[in-house]
Amino acid sequence: MMDFRETGPGSVPLDMLRRYLVATGWHVRASSAVSASSEKSVAHALLGNRTGGNRNFEVFVSGTSDLSGIELVVPNSVSSSEYASQVSRVIDALSAIEDRAELDVARSIREVAFDVLRSRIPDALVVDDSIRLEMAQNFVLGIRSILAATAHTELEPLPYFLRTKKEASDYANRCRFGHTFRGSFGFTVESPIEPAIQSALPGIDPAPPFERRVIKRFARGLEAVSKAVLIDSTDPITDTIKTGFSANVCEQLATLVDGTSPSGIVFDFSFSPEWKGAEAIHAGPEHFMVGPRQVEAVREAAKVLRSRVSSWEETVFGRVIRLASQADPSDLMDMMGDREVAILWSSEATGDIAVRASLNPAEYLKAVEAHAAGRAVEVSGTLERRGRRWVLLNPINFQVH
Repeated sequence: MMDFRETGPGSVPLDMLRRYLVATGWHVRASSAVSASSEKSVAHALLGNRTGGNRNFEVFVSGTSDLSGIELVVPNSVSSSEYASQVSRVIDALSAIEDRAELDVARSIREVAFDVLRSRIPDALVVDDSIRLEMAQNFVLGIRSILAATAHTELEPLPYFLRTKKEASDYANRCRFGHTFRGSFGFTVESPIEPAIQSALPGIDPAPPFERRVIKRFARGLEAVSKAVLIDSTDPITDTIKTGFSANVCEQLATLVDGTSPSGIVFDFSFSPEWKGAEAIHAGPEHFMVGPRQVEAVREAAKVLRSRVSSWEETVFGRVIRLASQADPSDLMDMMGDREVAILWSSEATGDIAVRASLNPAEYLKAVEAHAAGRAVEVSGTLERRGRRWVLLNPINFQVH
């Protein structure tokens, strides 16, 4: 049996232990159903500190027929001086049941509240189990940018975007940088995930939370990159915008590898068992290598994605900053000349941009007056990017504020 007291009781948090047991099919047995043998076996070890007639432990049993009769005695509080040894017994039992090393079981328990991304760099860059600070800094900054870009793409699956949404940045900031690990020097990033709530409909799994969807998207994107290299085509990346990478994620991934380990980085994932469906994320290998060929593929895919026209319905609001007319602005009867305005518009998706719109004579005259008075205008239409220019097509509902 492994002694977890070396790292303190907090090394395996009680709430994480309970979440892990429930997620892996265990449940609390009612107090009246505790067997006489269980009561006898734990009487001296666990009942000695009882106060007010309440047990300071609960018995967990499995819903699996193969494990019927097996009971795990789990403490109710971390305040007991026996907490570490009690938890150690539970982990020892789980190690035997799951046929895994105790350290692996303990790690899985601590990570039940997270989906975990691990990244490994080649041994050639490691000296005495250490790497240069510049590499570590580049990795931390790079992986945060990748997670934020992936989160934005999950929120808005377009070929590219100009500015990261606040919700996406907030998600990346909530992720945690875990322990590095030996072997090929590795980084661990933990993506927090909320406890699963049972679906109101039997047999239907609840919808996965946003955090799980982000990590699944990243895993699917890496799988698409692997396929792209295999068939020497960017199609697996550029044809899967709805479920995979945008141009932004591709570019951030290439920057991360170039700045941290140009010879390659290996990514692999472990998913919290609280949410189902992780096994269906990809049907390929358990890990993904991103080296020079993969970097070349994602850079090329980013160019393809950025070349695609992206458009959506939008209402633009801001000041008129430019006026251009081939006709007399005051001649409302002249319908032949172009009358174009540029409106300075700011949004979370695009940042500050100048949006061009062609107006009819009456609307253009209002825009001229609004420009002279420093008043804002509003107009709706289809916002489209053409190279470096933004154009509002089919403008309607022009108003001066």
